[in-house]
Amino acid sequence: MTSRTFRGALGLSSAALVAAVIGIQPGDAHAQATTPAAPAAGAPGAPAAAPGGVAAPQDPFTVENLIGDSVSLSNQSYPEIDSALQRFKNGDVKGAKEYLELAKQKYPKLPPVDLMLAKLFVFARNGEQARAALESTVTNYPDDPEAYLLLADLAFAEGRTTESHALFEKAKSLVDKFSDNAKRQQNFQIRVLAGLAAVHQRRQQWEPANALLVKWVELDPDSAAAHTRLGETMFRLKKPADAFNEFKKARELNTQSSHPYIVLGQLFTQDNKIDEARKAFEQAFKEDGKNEATARAYAEWLIQQDQLDKAQVVAEEMRKNAPTSENALMLDGLVAKMRNDAAGAEEALTQVLSINPSNAGAINLLALILSESPNLAQQEKALRYAQMNAERFGNNSQANITLAWILQKLGRSADADQFLQKAVQGGQLNADSAYLVAKILVQKGQKDNALKALEQVLEQAGNGMFMYRKEAEALVKELGGTLPAAGAPGAATPAAGGTAPAAAPAAGTGTTLPVATPSAPK
Repeated sequence: MTSRTFRGALGLSSAALVAAVIGIQPGDAHAQATTPAAPAAGAPGAPAAAPGGVAAPQDPFTVENLIGDSVSLSNQSYPEIDSALQRFKNGDVKGAKEYLELAKQKYPKLPPVDLMLAKLFVFARNGEQARAALESTVTNYPDDPEAYLLLADLAFAEGRTTESHALFEKAKSLVDKFSDNAKRQQNFQIRVLAGLAAVHQRRQQWEPANALLVKWVELDPDSAAAHTRLGETMFRLKKPADAFNEFKKARELNTQSSHPYIVLGQLFTQDNKIDEARKAFEQAFKEDGKNEATARAYAEWLIQQDQLDKAQVVAEEMRKNAPTSENALMLDGLVAKMRNDAAGAEEALTQVLSINPSNAGAINLLALILSESPNLAQQEKALRYAQMNAERFGNNSQANITLAWILQKLGRSADADQFLQKAVQGGQLNADSAYLVAKILVQKGQKDNALKALEQVLEQAGNGMFMYRKEAEALVKELGGTLPAAGAPGAATPAAGGTAPAAAPAAGTGTTLPVATPSAPK
């Protein structure tokens, strides 16, 4: 680890910055079949990113997310929980805890107070505070399994598979004896099965993973997530017909699940069986091309295969089918940008903003496109867009990196350093933002660190979605580095030969486009 620091206002080590770069979020770098951040079914977490890399509109701070797995919400209101959620969102943790204590006194079936508080910290993506609250729960309520389940989820999402496995096993031993709340117990049973299966999937132990997922389906036959996960393990066990039937069942249960041929295509791609993948994607598009999620998944796959002209045709067809769809316009703009059609990209993104002026993805991508213009007025316009997102998402790494990059290009290095530091403090970067950091490192004379970061980013991104892939590869060559072997699944690839480190419990419902945009405010 080097202790050198950037000259100027940036007071952090190069090593810290590179660590943030090479710790890219695989969920942003890959187009995946099934990949949320934690394995336990029904576990709380931040909202998933919406298509197009735009911040998902869902608010994680809901009564259902906090206590829906513990009590019935159909005929009972919980005003104290509502108040706790509001206090927490306003930054009043003490007030939130007081309302949670009132709720627990009034509704004894609720989980322990510290555990509910830990969930709130998870929603807020504050892992350190979440762990502290969970440690308190384990001390004060040693027989409650949920603290161990949440700790297992956190460990799994952070790549500590052995620790996660041990925690899931500990939770399992407690679930078998838990009798305080039948609804919670069944939820725990499912989460143990989903979590242990995810551990085995990451380790490519398909037989034990399959056995656990069969039990999950038996326990909850109406779970689309369970059928999707089971289908994936069957595919890995060389049973593609059985896998396809599970994917069909998942979509019958949940129409938001991916088309069965889309999931097959993604799995074939992970196995580098591109011809089979192409046939699967084409069949999905033939059967279901007017479905936006299906068309988008096909277009994204075409982008991964560097078939940008064909991807543009699909994106344009999506726009014809849904002229006011922000997702279709975002995809059209992204493909145009990757084809070096700045005017076409700007037109599509401007259309997005005419529909939704606060669309974070469109704002960020437009800022990046305008920043590439030789026209100073366009560059200043890019700066205003980037500042808008950085103000709205002050702790978001992607928003801060975009602003830092544009400031650096405008010669405002000290200001760029300020937002670069905020980005590192904000957490992991997606692949495109990591590329921008590498560009900044080059401009600051940190070429060795830039090369290290770029090589890691390209390896981790594998064959997944990466808007700046060609630019990143060109920069690696310029710096004298080595590109990863063609078809390499990526260093971040775990068991599934291309899926992201966190095997997913949820059915694949499409993928996100990594356009260096905020995924959600912190």
